[in-house]
Amino acid sequence: METHRELFTWVLARLAEAGLVRGKTIGIDATTLEASAAMRSLVRRDTGEDYESFVKGLAKSSGVPTPTSKDLVRFDRKRKKKTSKRDWVNPHDPEAKITKLKNGRTRLGHKVEEAVDLETGAAVAVTAPEELGDTQTQPAAPRACGDNDGS
Repeated sequence: METHRELFTWVLARLAEAGLVRGKTIGIDATTLEASAAMRSLVRRDTGEDYESFVKGLAKSSGVPTPTSKDLVRFDRKRKKKTSKRDWVNPHDPEAKITKLKNGRTRLGHKVEEAVDLETGAAVAVTAPEELGDTQTQPAAPRACGDNDGS
């Protein structure tokens, strides 16, 4: 990450030297990118067990002695709040968060914000904020551009 940051800063300095970054008007955009990790690979953070084993344990503790796959599906449908970012992680991409995409599907993803010089189109900052909404993270991109007061 440090190497990427140094390279990005170096390229940005070359753009500024060439007059391709004016910095008068900055546009900020955020999007959620689908991660290259499968939901079925999720494991519990505390125990490391997979989703099916976890639901099977819940079903057994609820009185279903040897749940079949149909029993598990039926049992799981009735449960509320099935997955939580705090409880589940993908071991292949631990930074991917459980998120709803714009098309309504629940997948693993990464939120990314970028700040662009609107006069020249040069990307002047890219941030990957935590699990906050766009209105809560807006001050992060201007700070990444070098503006200390967040305006």
